[in-house]
Amino acid sequence: MMGKQPTVHFLTAYVEYLLDQGIRSEEYYLGDASRFLRFLLANTTPDQVMSYIHSHDSPAYRARLEKTLRKFFAFAQEKLAIDTAQILEIQKKPDRNLV
Repeated sequence: MMGKQPTVHFLTAYVEYLLDQGIRSEEYYLGDASRFLRFLLANTTPDQVMSYIHSHDSPAYRARLEKTLRKFFAFAQEKLAIDTAQILEIQKKPDRNLV
């Protein structure tokens, strides 16, 4: 019987990769990766977010993604000064297919 594989999160895996590569100071690597991810986040459109959410088959998982990503985009707006108002606004609107 196979057990569930532990989830390795993206940034954790990247730090482990850097350490395995012998990088002694990951500051530059993580800083550059962070800036790139911020760039991607700032240039993400509401349609891309909804496309990602609706790419999953499970209605329960889609609902969870809407909730968790709403929190993520609120964090980006409040703490990273990334304008995500359009994305947050579209996520507040009810899905006509679910109502």
